[in-house]
Amino acid sequence: MLTLLLIAADTSRFTNNNYYYLESELASLTKLIVYRKSGNINKILRKIPEKPDYILILNDVGKTFTPVVTGLSEIRIPVGLIVNDAHRLVEQRRRYITKNHINTFFVICRHNFYHYYPQQRHDQVNLLPQFANTSIFRDYGSEKTIDFMMLGEVSLPHIYPLREKILQYYTNDPRFFNRPHPGWRNFTTEQAEKTLIGENYAKTINQAKLFFACGSVRQVVTFKYFEVPACHTLLMAPALPELKEIGFIPGKHFVDINEENFPEKANYYLKNTAEREKITEEGYHFIHTHHTTAHRARQLVQQIKSYL
Repeated sequence: MLTLLLIAADTSRFTNNNYYYLESELASLTKLIVYRKSGNINKILRKIPEKPDYILILNDVGKTFTPVVTGLSEIRIPVGLIVNDAHRLVEQRRRYITKNHINTFFVICRHNFYHYYPQQRHDQVNLLPQFANTSIFRDYGSEKTIDFMMLGEVSLPHIYPLREKILQYYTNDPRFFNRPHPGWRNFTTEQAEKTLIGENYAKTINQAKLFFACGSVRQVVTFKYFEVPACHTLLMAPALPELKEIGFIPGKHFVDINEENFPEKANYYLKNTAEREKITEEGYHFIHTHHTTAHRARQLVQQIKSYL
């Protein structure tokens, strides 16, 4: 069995704690050792119970670049870096990659990663898309009382122009339900109970017939592409470059929209219940059979083993 050292911050109370659940799945597939702090890798290796076959680092969840592990170029154990948000912390990450001679990456969006790190095009860059924790993002059997829903960041129209158009179009429409993003941070148990994150978020999505989402101007396949269909709700979102590679088919698993046609398509699928429910069902089964936390953990372990 693969002995894997994962060096990552604790995301169990973060806005989106997918990586925390990924850790749990990795623990069932590998001899997983988790380390949370920054430090020199040689000192870290002396603190853990056994020598790992592979070192995996995740240090860009949240507002700071942490944990920072130094001395990676001095060891012979292979190292991989998970890149969650390629567009953030760019200069800091570039210096980190260069100084530590990192040449293996696991990225949620390959074309976005290459845009910010073109010098890594000849390295080992593995596509590791987002996924849905289907113990939370599932069908709760809620009555579909909301026709149109959009949740999340809408205060950055230069980043999310489609969301801005949708918000403007439906602002005074009583069929439209919208709530802003709660912010990327850690939440206490009490705060989480009153916030649209985790189970509250999933249950809310489950009440909608149609849910609008997008991948921003960066065209990144975000969490919502997985979480919305997983909640048995019809996803209305643009067809992005990497969707085909991971099996998403517009018209089968979701409805492709843009800034011009979203009102027409939304009205069509709201009225045509049978077609809406067919795509909703296809999308639901697609996520639950191909893009769960367990699926992504197995994919990651296979990518590491292929490298080794």
